[in-house]
Amino acid sequence: MFRELEGIAMTEQEILEALEEWQNLSVDPENRYAYEMRLKWLLDQLSNIRGERQAGLEEGLKKGLEEGLKKGIEEGLKIGLEQGREEGREKGREEGMKEVIGKMIEKGMSIAEIANILDLTEEEVKGRVKNQ
Repeated sequence: MFRELEGIAMTEQEILEALEEWQNLSVDPENRYAYEMRLKWLLDQLSNIRGERQAGLEEGLKKGLEEGLKKGIEEGLKIGLEQGREEGREKGREEGMKEVIGKMIEKGMSIAEIANILDLTEEEVKGRVKNQ
């Protein structure tokens, strides 16, 4: 039993001290019983401390995950909203460009003239006309 307890006590100073005290006790049954009761109490306290520590870790982990998830969702929504706005602006610019090109063609302008005015290549103008 002493060897088993010694293994546990390597990291717990109070228990190690109690084990050393046990070695110094006489073989008197009264002293041995008192010592064993004290040792049991110390082991119970150690078990309670470890249990509370574990419960605290679990609670901290749970709260951390909840807060992280909430913050992640908020950040994701913010990024998604900004990307959506940018895509909407880009689509609006493209639609506006197509509309302007269409009106310029209706007014009789050539693809080369439109490309020159809008600072586009003729292929870009033709591509937008084709996609109208």
